Amino acid sequence: MWAWLEPVGRVLWELRWALLLYFGGLLVCYKVIDSIRYWIGEWRREKAEARFRGADLAAVDQMSGQEFLQYLAYLFRSAGFTVQFTPPVGNYGVDLVLTHPTTEQRIAVRAHRADDPVDPIPVMTVESSRLLYGCERAMVVTSGEFTEEAREQGEAANVILVDRTRLQEMMVLTSAPHTALFGFSGHQGLTL
Repeated sequence: MWAWLEPVGRVLWELRWALLLYFGGLLVCYKVIDSIRYWIGEWRREKAEARFRGADLAAVDQMSGQEFLQYLAYLFRSAGFTVQFTPPVGNYGVDLVLTHPTTEQRIAVRAHRADDPVDPIPVMTVESSRLLYGCERAMVVTSGEFTEEAREQGEAANVILVDRTRLQEMMVLTSAPHTALFGFSGHQGLTL
């Protein structure tokens, strides 16, 4: 019944070195391509970080929503946090997930690059979605201001609100050499 396996086995045995070279070559090609992709990604990240290093609030005001999100990731990485991006679509209002460098506390972040004041909806969205990402805290970061209703919602839900003034404080803190932003506390925001 399995007699056909014997000739196939013999052929495979005779072709073992050719097959080894073929699949080994494929593996080497894959690793070379993967390395090239990695170094191109690193080059792009370094190029973006060089641009972000000199950024001020005027530069932030000129950023698109995606650039603002990349800039926040840069700021949080500079502060010592591990940064994880969520999918661009279907992320339930969470753009970044931060992991604190010492306590391992996870923070769900909603980035809101806007000229108009932020209303309570992003605050409620990130607070209700934080558990989907296993986060203990929630934060909304904007390049503008929050409405009074958004501030009240943030206070009630214990969501960290980072407005334009506090964003500038973060920018100053993370730009200084050898400083790390070690946490966010309550409604007052940044702590060292």
